[in-house]
Amino acid sequence: MRAFVTQKRTQESTLDVADLSLEQLINRFSYYFRHQHQAIAELVRPNDWNLIRSLKSIIVSSRVDRFESVVQRQFNEDSTLADFVSNYLCYVRSVEFEGFSNGLDICNGTQSLLAATHINHSKNFDLLLSVYNPATNIFRRPDAAFFTQSIQLLSHALVQFAILADRQRGSNKNEKTSEAARQMTTTLGMACIDRSTEEPNKRRAAFSLANGLFKIYFFLKNMRLCDTVIKNTSNVINQLETHYPKSELVTFHYYLGRMALYQRRLHKARDSLKRAFDLCKSDSWKNRRLILIYLIAASLPLGILPKSALIDHFCLGVQFGRLVENLKVGNWPCVVAALDGQRDWFRFKGIYILLREKLEVICWRNFFVIMANLKNERPGMRLSLTRSVEPARKVFMEESIDEHDVVCMASSLIDQGYLKAYVKLGEMIVFGSTLPRISSVGEHMNESGVTSVPQLAQPMNSQSSIDRAVRPRNFKQGFFHSREMNKVNQTRRFG
Repeated sequence: MRAFVTQKRTQESTLDVADLSLEQLINRFSYYFRHQHQAIAELVRPNDWNLIRSLKSIIVSSRVDRFESVVQRQFNEDSTLADFVSNYLCYVRSVEFEGFSNGLDICNGTQSLLAATHINHSKNFDLLLSVYNPATNIFRRPDAAFFTQSIQLLSHALVQFAILADRQRGSNKNEKTSEAARQMTTTLGMACIDRSTEEPNKRRAAFSLANGLFKIYFFLKNMRLCDTVIKNTSNVINQLETHYPKSELVTFHYYLGRMALYQRRLHKARDSLKRAFDLCKSDSWKNRRLILIYLIAASLPLGILPKSALIDHFCLGVQFGRLVENLKVGNWPCVVAALDGQRDWFRFKGIYILLREKLEVICWRNFFVIMANLKNERPGMRLSLTRSVEPARKVFMEESIDEHDVVCMASSLIDQGYLKAYVKLGEMIVFGSTLPRISSVGEHMNESGVTSVPQLAQPMNSQSSIDRAVRPRNFKQGFFHSREMNKVNQTRRFG
């Protein structure tokens, strides 16, 4: 099922509209509504500047009261449809364009389009909101499935205008995005409760609206309301992979992963982000790079390291290159230096604190495993925590570390499941016969289950084929190392 009309059909419809008079244009709206024709979406595309320009050329020569009177004559029996068409034409007439700062003229060639920095985005949002309100009333009707694509396009534009308006205003209240969220929450509820078995139906707008709400809530930094979106879509989630465009599938899993990462549910986050990354088209380089940033952030605390070829292909070597190399050997001071060297970037992405907290735990785990000389063939190894204080000071370059710190860290690692051991009289750690995988830690806290390590992932001691030529279209295959540390020769990294 297509989410939007094809580009060829859009161009043809735009050329067709340009030849219409005002009366013919309104008659076409009336015809589509009377026959409940899905082609109404070819006229209701508030972000299609080519279409808006064609419609504007028809409307701008007419007075507002004139086209309103024509609309009232056509829709005299339905005030909701009349309000929608009238407000939409007012929007077309008054909206300020963006993206045509190359000298393109409108309004009979006398008025140049303003640059994007001078556009009143609040005005654009208010104009579109006046269209969205009657559109919601139309969508509420039981026979309004034909209007599904139109409500998707209107919602997408509403989100865009709301975010632009609040950014331009620079206010902490974010009134426009909050209002857009209220309107779209109502629309999402209508889409999700539809029980029609015919196609198309209103449920086809569910995940487009959900993704728009996710975008708003992330802009507002209100993760709590994201749970509400997930609950509202729970009755249609089983149709996500079969009845919806792949673009909506990728976006939905991306936001699910971002939310799980924020909540420190790392297994769930990695599962969703990896699915989004695998489904995203190979030629969508920017989108895949954005997903990969958070996928790496979710993978590193689980001991799953990206290959150098993957990092270099997406130009993330500056941010993650040194970080990954030093994490492999458990060099915590250099890990901190790599994080702090790009602190502003990591903080902007919202992953600095996560990596700072979780990666220190992995480095301490490495330290205890190496100090105890743990091997699978030699269970029950003992480690003196008192004797570990001085090596810990040298390894972590922190002179303030004392025996209490070492005991607390060992106890914490045991409690979290990173080590199978126990502390005896605060002096010794007695290891079990096997060493837990880092990726298995916290499985019981992951309601969706842990994602298995990719089959082509390689342990740290294996040399990956990073010297081979990079083939961009094969990046879905095994570009993450599995940091399995069941033997000491995989973990003894301090030279």
